[in-house]
Amino acid sequence: MEFNKLRSEFVEQVMTLRKKVINRIKPKTLNSKIISGEMLCNLAQNYISAFNKGVVPNIENAWSYICKNECLKALHEGMEQYDMILKESVYGKLPMDEAELD
Repeated sequence: MEFNKLRSEFVEQVMTLRKKVINRIKPKTLNSKIISGEMLCNLAQNYISAFNKGVVPNIENAWSYICKNECLKALHEGMEQYDMILKESVYGKLPMDEAELD
């Protein structure tokens, strides 16, 4: 059903509930660090993998795994950005002397 076809009283009550929920919830954290949705999914996958192997998940190891993945992701994004900047500013001007390159 489309939103504009709902009773106005219902819509008003839903919006009030939504505001209450949004104002009261806090981001999920682990070791005082906010977890993004992607990180939470990776954490859940790590726990499921441990359960499937018949072992108890280790929160600290799982968090280290998440941090490592986030760092690798940031590294790859940084490298892509660096390559893009080089392509835009340097590659079209090659060959260039050392002073120009500096």
